[in-house]
Amino acid sequence: MPDLERSFSMKFFAKLISYILHPLFAPLVSVFLLFHLPIYLNYKYTSQFFNYIYGLFFLNLIAIPLLINVYLKYKKIISSIQLHQVSERTIPYFITAFFYLLTYFLLAEINFPSFYLSTFLAAGLTIVGLMLLTFLNYKSSAHLAGLGGICGLLITSAIQFSIDTSNLLIIFILFAGFVGFARLALQAHRPNELVSGFCLGLGLQFISLL
Repeated sequence: MPDLERSFSMKFFAKLISYILHPLFAPLVSVFLLFHLPIYLNYKYTSQFFNYIYGLFFLNLIAIPLLINVYLKYKKIISSIQLHQVSERTIPYFITAFFYLLTYFLLAEINFPSFYLSTFLAAGLTIVGLMLLTFLNYKSSAHLAGLGGICGLLITSAIQFSIDTSNLLIIFILFAGFVGFARLALQAHRPNELVSGFCLGLGLQFISLL
């Protein structure tokens, strides 16, 4: 009985971590971090501008994709919004990539800073990469891709603007470790799928510097 209770508790906390650090939240977390880093670009914008960006990201990259996934589950196109099966991931990834593209053009229209825009493009390409891997029947971790992207963002921001982001970087590396443990505990991924997801998100952020 104690072993059963420990197993239940571990799975409960693993699910909780997976939901709290869900990849849907990664773009909003990323732009929040960018706007609160000591970057000179941030001082030229008003709070209304920041709130518009937050609202745009929440609507296009969290609320709408989530509602579409709920609809796909209702129509039994997917079995769970967690997308456990690799075959179920292609359509949601494609839809998410479309909204990233739409948001990219909306950001370009309002002259979003070029560095910020390139990091956002890298995030969108990460979704495309995850989608393409599904055609190879490979389920790379979207959770770790999102956290890898945030870590990459912090590193590239430090390089681009000569600022210290090491404390935040350590925090998000720890988050990646917690999420990796949670996904393994839930048997949602194999270790190589976690590593590949993190490297995909991290690597594309580095490429955005070029």
